[in-house]
Amino acid sequence: MANAKESKVCSVCGKSFALRDLVPGIAVRDVIANEIAREHPEWSQEKFICRPDLNRYRAQYVHSLLASEKGELSTLEQEVVRSLLDHETLSKNVDTEFEGDWTLGERLADRIATFGGSWTFLICFAVF
Repeated sequence: MANAKESKVCSVCGKSFALRDLVPGIAVRDVIANEIAREHPEWSQEKFICRPDLNRYRAQYVHSLLASEKGELSTLEQEVVRSLLDHETLSKNVDTEFEGDWTLGERLADRIATFGGSWTFLICFAVF
């Protein structure tokens, strides 16, 4: 009987999920709920939706919002929508690109600054 309470059915795809993998309809933003209701009229805020389906509708909403603002989406905007679906991060650490080009003085200054701002330095300075 405990297993029956631990899993519920997604009202969009019909698959059974653990309760932690479902989002109650009341927690879904109204604009996203309207997108879901457009394709699944039986869906309501009293039902549950699985996270993959919810993410798909979120991406669909962002895509429609961008398309209504600009018409056709640029490559970058399409990449942003795709990253929403794939749960990817679009940012990158630009410091790694420039670290290879540093001179000896720049590397030394960076190491000194790193040590000068550390707890080890502050404690040693306070003790001294």
